[in-house]
Amino acid sequence: MQRTATPLTSVRFRSQPPFMKVLITGSSGFIGFHLSKKLINMGFSVYGVDNMNHYYDVELKKARLSILNENNSFFFENEDITNISNCYPDIEFDLIINLAAQAGVRLPVDKYKNYISSNIDGFLNVMNFALLRGCKKVIYASSSSVYGDAKIPFSEKDNAFKPKSFYGYSKLLNEKIANEFYQNHDISSIGLRFFTVYGEYGRPDMAYFSFLTSILNDKPITLFNDGCLARDMTYIDDILAGIESSISLISKEKMVKIFNLGNSLPIKTINLVRKLEKLANRKAKINYEHIVDETIQTHACLLESQKFLDYNPKVKFDEGLEAFYNWYIKYYVK
Repeated sequence: MQRTATPLTSVRFRSQPPFMKVLITGSSGFIGFHLSKKLINMGFSVYGVDNMNHYYDVELKKARLSILNENNSFFFENEDITNISNCYPDIEFDLIINLAAQAGVRLPVDKYKNYISSNIDGFLNVMNFALLRGCKKVIYASSSSVYGDAKIPFSEKDNAFKPKSFYGYSKLLNEKIANEFYQNHDISSIGLRFFTVYGEYGRPDMAYFSFLTSILNDKPITLFNDGCLARDMTYIDDILAGIESSISLISKEKMVKIFNLGNSLPIKTINLVRKLEKLANRKAKINYEHIVDETIQTHACLLESQKFLDYNPKVKFDEGLEAFYNWYIKYYVK
């Protein structure tokens, strides 16, 4: 029988929901690190899982982990989510938050198996783990990459979109898997389509991070399509606020739901470079290339997130980028 979700009510205020033990996969990653810190400060016990892979600087992941390990309410297992059944055998989790994934949209074809292993098989294992452990609530990372070149702004209500990357397809499949687990096993879930998250302790492979590194080291950067590609860049604190509201919402009702978490103010890559130049007081060396398989613009429609999560991004791009720059100088340049 087709299962239908309880009609949603809006989240009008934030308060600590009745979760105490939360499993976070990808806890040494960018968002996972910041989220783990936030939940620990709210009084949760956070159980992290991360395989500490070499997709980008492992030392940065270790630095994040060392900060988390300073807290008595944080626990950690170095494990791949394909083997998540081995983790924390004696713990009953109130909530699972899956942030572990093979990131990046430009892996070479011979590396696509990483998308399959982490994003598809890994996510399926996480959902089976929830089922077997009796955890009925899951929040997971989806992505703006599922939209491709959909109608602007990207809306959760639009189903006529096609991802332009294998990564995007893997995240779209996550959403379908989550729906199946709700229909067949009564596991509630919220999928969050993140839009280009940036900030302190971010991912070095992302444009804003790698551009600054190149500018400071007097190395050339590559801009596609004259720097006119635009991304809906969203500061980490706003993403955390959206996740916190998602926790509050899923604690109250049974549901399977998707929300955009973005900023709704796309930034062209050439403008990103100009702002980084100003912060660094240096000129970038720019090479221009044309590309056809990149999404032209990402732009989040936030009507659903505002209605149900009371989500309203507060950090202006200039403020968030300056905060990132100041962290970068302190962390790398010292």
